[in-house]
Order: sequence, then structure tokens, then C-alpha cells
Amino acid sequence: MTDDRTQVGLSHDLLDAAPVAILTMELRGTILAHNAPTARWLGDDEGLIGSNLVDLLTPASRLLYETQVVPRLVETGHVRALTLEVRTRSGEKRPMLVNANLRQRDTPTPVVHIAAFDATARVEFEQELVQTRREAAVAHRALSLLQEATSRLALAGGSDDLGEILADSAGTALQARWTEVRLQENTGGDAVGAATLRRWGQAPPSVGVAPDEAFSSDTLICRDLTEIAAEKPQRAAALTKDGVEALLVVPIMRERQDGRTVLGDIRCWFGRPRTLGSEEVETLHALAAQAERVLDHLRLQDRLRHIALHDALTGLPNRMLFQDRLAETLAHSGTREEPCAVLFIDLDGFKQINDARGHGVGDEVLRTVSTRLRNACRQSDVVARLGGDEFLILLEDMTLEDARSLAERVRAAVRMPLDGPASGMPLSASVGVLGWNPRDGVRAPSAAEFIAAADALMYEVKRDGKDGVLARGWSA
Repeated sequence: MTDDRTQVGLSHDLLDAAPVAILTMELRGTILAHNAPTARWLGDDEGLIGSNLVDLLTPASRLLYETQVVPRLVETGHVRALTLEVRTRSGEKRPMLVNANLRQRDTPTPVVHIAAFDATARVEFEQELVQTRREAAVAHRALSLLQEATSRLALAGGSDDLGEILADSAGTALQARWTEVRLQENTGGDAVGAATLRRWGQAPPSVGVAPDEAFSSDTLICRDLTEIAAEKPQRAAALTKDGVEALLVVPIMRERQDGRTVLGDIRCWFGRPRTLGSEEVETLHALAAQAERVLDHLRLQDRLRHIALHDALTGLPNRMLFQDRLAETLAHSGTREEPCAVLFIDLDGFKQINDARGHGVGDEVLRTVSTRLRNACRQSDVVARLGGDEFLILLEDMTLEDARSLAERVRAAVRMPLDGPASGMPLSASVGVLGWNPRDGVRAPSAAEFIAAADALMYEVKRDGKDGVLARGWSA
């Protein structure tokens, strides 16, 4: 050790063996004395006497020393547990926990005595603690968002509610610039229907006008423009023009023992590169899993509703659904002053077919008749089966005369020869036609009254010899 260090009363053996850096310096930073660990820590075996400690500090620590340490030393005479970062001769950054005292009474100029501990482990621990807290905050936020989404999804009354909630929850959770939910829906209720793609949320402009992409069972993660170009080379330029710099697509899957089915997907686009780590991906997967369960529940409700309102044999609306639709039509007709009509149809000769050829053949005849009735009507007309061999047809915005003409077409369709096991058996229809025109000034009937009056007309046809049409306007 140097004479300077001896002059300030330091013990050579004790200080060089200490596991701390000990040094004395001027207030402006010039080092006057130090022990051996100080030189080793700063990577200068030849000694640091005359060097300025401030010059060895990183820029942030230098600013901290000049703006906070020096004023505090002058004001209070000491600084405790302050972390300063120095840069060694080799360029390595080393954090040090510093305690310092200012001594100025018995020295020509004020000097600062410093004891510094290697704070590398402490800083690493603090960084890990901050990271852990940050991850915990992210996890808590994700959990809160999922809990909120679960509560909202539980109240979903249909696909529209589901799609809107999913798009909103996913966009909020990932702070996406654009979020879109796509679902493949069967529009045929419980029967076989056409598959329709429905969408909720908002997609980038180029995606909205481009042909729909096929669903995939794989998760797609693109963290930056390079990955987008690699995964979507045909759309990369358009997405870049939209301002998309990252994207994440998660499928909505139904997994069963017999395989996996893609029901839709959740798509998020971002206006800047994103790390898109496990937290973001797992959040979307959790939302997709909840969506699958809600979809199953909604589709079960749809099937049960369809069963409750449709005839099991023919798939036509039943009396309950027909009566609801008739009530709506009567209300709309009254408001718009448009005429409407109901056809009450009873099959002639059906009992003989059932008795002679069996109930199985009779069921097939009923299905054939239901198809013929639908084909004879407009797409907007409601054809229903009441039960047995009785059918109803609701005609909206149709005069009594036009309804009579349609009834004749229906009667002709029923009279067409039957094929298969019922071949050769005669079949005809007795049709009662009841019309109501609000402009006639007659009060509006109830749905039950309208059906009963049409039924009475049908029975008049039966009494007059069957296989005919009787039309009449509603009278209160």
C-alpha cells in the first residue's frame, strides 16, 4: 500500500483482507487511497491513486453522484446504501452498494471515506424480483380478464353475443390493434343446412376485402415483419401497407374421441412487433376453449328449441311455432294494412293408405306431401303440420283471391300419383282458405280464432264431398 493510504490511518493487512472495497477520495472524486480489493474489482492492479472515481462511473451513476450524492454529503455528511455502477478497465459494468462519510474538520480539504460492497447478486435478485412481480401482474391481469370473459360468456344468448364478447375480450387482453372472431355456423338448425362463415370484430383493411382464408387447427404466431413474410408471403405486402407488424391466430376447436373439428378462430393483428410469449398465446387458447363450451351449449339450446317447435316426422313447424308466426303476421298486417290468409289442409284417403299399406308407408306419404306443399308455396310462406294428416299454410301479404289460387295448386300437388309402396293409392286434399284484409274494417282475429275458422271451412269441404277448396274472408 502507498504512503498516502498510511497517512490516513489505514491498517494494511486488515484492509487488504476485507471483502469490501475501501477508499478515500476528494469530494470531486480524485482517489487518494484504497485497499487491494478496490483495485481488483475495478480491474487495475497497478493502483488507482490519482484516478477520478467519477470518470469510472456509468453515465447514469455519474449523474446520480453529481446531483444527489455530493449534495447529500455536504448537507448531512453521509450517504447510506446507495447503488452506484462503475465500469472496469475491461469495460465490464459492476454495481456497488456504497456507504460514504464526508470528513472535513481535521483535513486541509474535505475527503470522502467510502466502503463499497459488490452488489451484483443483490441487483440480480432485485431484477428477478421485479420480473417476477411483472409476470405476476401480467398473470393476474390475464386471470381477471378471463374471469370477466367467463362471466360475460355465461350470459351469451346466441352466436352474436358470443362473437362480440370474444372479439372484445381478446382485443383487450392482448392490446391488439385489430381483432376478429370467425365462426362456421350451420344455418339449418337441427336439420342439415348450409355452412355459413360469420365474423365479429374488425380486421385490417386488406383482410376485409381479401378472400376468406381456410381455418387451420394450428396456432399461427408471427412476431415481426420477417415472420409474417415467411408465413404469409402472398399477403405480407398488403398487411405491411395496413400497418400490421405482428399477428396471432388461435383456432377454436372441438376435440372428441373421434377427432378434432375446427369451429372457427380468433385473429389478432398488432401495429408493432410483439414478443407474443406463452402468456398471450395461453390467454387466447383459454378464450377459445371457453368459446367451444359456450358454442356447444348454444347449439344444444338451438337443437332443443328446434325439436320443441318442429314436427319430428316432416321437419315442418308444429302448431306452437305456426301459431306464434301467425300472431306476428296478424300484427304486422294490421300495422301495414296488408292482407293475409291461412290454408287449413286435411288429406282425403290417407287413412286407407295407412290401413292398407301400414304406418311406415303412411309416414313416407306424409313426408312426400310436406315436400309437395313446400314446393307449391313461396319461400316466405310458412308450411306447418298440426299432427296426423292435417297441415297449415300461412300466406303473408296475399289477397283472398290469390290465396284461393294457391290452394288449388296445393290441391293439384297432393293429387299427383304416389310412388313406391303407396303407388296406386288415391290421395287428395280438402282445403279451407281464410283471409283477412285490415282495410275491410273488420277487427283483427287472434291466431287461435283464425286457425279455428279455417278449420271450420275445411270441414265444410269434407261434408260437401271432399277434394275441394272453400275460401272466405274473416268476419268477427
